[in-house]
Amino acid sequence: MPVTPIEESLRRIDSWLAVHAPRTFASLRPPAAPEAINAAAAELGVEFPADLVAYLRHHDGVTLGEGSFSFPGHRPNTLAEILSSGRMHHELWGRHGENLPFEDYWHQDFVTFARTSSVDALVVDCRRGETFGAVGEHEESEGTSFGNWESVAAFLEQIADSLEGGTAMTVGLSYVPVADDGILLWEFAPEPRSEPQSVLGLASAPADQVVAAPQRPISRAVPTKNWPSGFDPFCLTFAQGLDEAELLRRFGALPETRQPRGRSKAGGANSALLPIIRVGTHDGWAFGFQESFYGFEGTRDEVLRRASRGTRAMSVSYSSQTGSIVVSLFDNGELVTRYDTRSAVVPDGACDPFEVFPGLPPHDEWAARWDPDRQCVVSLMSPLGQTPTPEQRREQLLAVCEAVVRRCGIPLPPPGLNGDLDSAQILPLLPADGNQRVPVPDQFATLVEAATPEHLRRVLATQMASLAAETGLDTYDEVTDALPLLSEDDRPGIADDSALELRLRRVHAESRVMRSVYDDQVVWQNRGLAARALADALSLPVREALGLVVVLRQDPQWRKEFRRQLADD
Repeated sequence: MPVTPIEESLRRIDSWLAVHAPRTFASLRPPAAPEAINAAAAELGVEFPADLVAYLRHHDGVTLGEGSFSFPGHRPNTLAEILSSGRMHHELWGRHGENLPFEDYWHQDFVTFARTSSVDALVVDCRRGETFGAVGEHEESEGTSFGNWESVAAFLEQIADSLEGGTAMTVGLSYVPVADDGILLWEFAPEPRSEPQSVLGLASAPADQVVAAPQRPISRAVPTKNWPSGFDPFCLTFAQGLDEAELLRRFGALPETRQPRGRSKAGGANSALLPIIRVGTHDGWAFGFQESFYGFEGTRDEVLRRASRGTRAMSVSYSSQTGSIVVSLFDNGELVTRYDTRSAVVPDGACDPFEVFPGLPPHDEWAARWDPDRQCVVSLMSPLGQTPTPEQRREQLLAVCEAVVRRCGIPLPPPGLNGDLDSAQILPLLPADGNQRVPVPDQFATLVEAATPEHLRRVLATQMASLAAETGLDTYDEVTDALPLLSEDDRPGIADDSALELRLRRVHAESRVMRSVYDDQVVWQNRGLAARALADALSLPVREALGLVVVLRQDPQWRKEFRRQLADD
């Protein structure tokens, strides 16, 4: 009996899986019964193309689990899932008949035979006509398009070719088949991209005037009833005993952008690219003032740790739009306490804010808090489900300011906020990961644990060099000079304001800018993640740093390379 093209493709796929990915091969389900296939088609009111029937009679989808078989970016549906999806679409679109609200979006005679983790899917066109049997791609935001595969047989033939040849296959995105540890993986195929455009050069143009720290009269500012009218959202950051220049340095300001700025100039278009902070001194404290809808540097733990080295620092931020009043107090780089009107959760190791700042207003009745009995965060909803009014928010802020003034003697608000203040643009500090370490994938854990520290340092250095080359991070001299240090016994970390730290911070800042050119956006985001990985690789224990480096690798075959390097003596 002659073998049809689809049967040959299915045989090729099974044979490849059995040899190269036996764990994935084991996930393929037995055939669907012919009677069940016919009943499903009848219920959906369509005729299944012969290729779809042959496919279902070969394997009825997959059994879900680690290493389950998939098409590029899509999981095959079982017959039961095909039927369930059809019922849902009939119910959803049935009232429209042939007059769907979006042209070419969906048709009742489309049958979904594979889907992504969302609602996007691969469909078979069961409409009678020239396109009968064609495979199309349905995207929730775009609709359904055909043209890549004239049949299920053509789709599966391309799958077989890709597996056997190790070549990329495009299903929305381009994927390369990778066999690792008995499992088939479809990895994104890296695309060559040109060097992206930098937008920060315009944002950090040199200033016309460099100013010295102004001398201001010492007087205790007292919050008034109209504070903070006209200031929303804002963040005030204080550091005891510092001057303006030192506070700017600790925030990561660019010296060449230092100049006097009023509120309107500090809130210009460039503040969306690089944040601007205005600074002053008052009553023994340096203060930094930010107004922005793009977030505040002064609320970041990384900044407050650095600002409080050898002293203490505090930030008070306010936004009536989000209902947020947050106070953070740091002493010599360590968090003392944090207060947030929206959450009663106290960070691990921190003091109770109501003990540190007597007189703080209670948390909002709808705020979240930690329930020690249930071991989870619960919401404290008010009986009426009401949130504070703007007037109540201002009353809360005044109470917060008064508690801070009583405890620390910090002047709130400091004088001169409406006038020109010494200021500069900030090159944001690199983010710290807190407890969000990226572990090495489980399949490599045994090899990592067995490796000597010296061996792991060499592997880390090799993997980081590969990641830097893949992302273009190695185009910077500061990076190429640092890469050999990763294999040394005593890795140096990254010094504040060193050439390397400034370079990595600039890359990180570029990665946060929204761009109109998609390729530039992708390159900078990948490069920013690689910069973060390099910072961790120079500072953290090797086993803690290695995970992020390897999971960011772009070579689809990185697992094979990594396994070989770990196994080498």
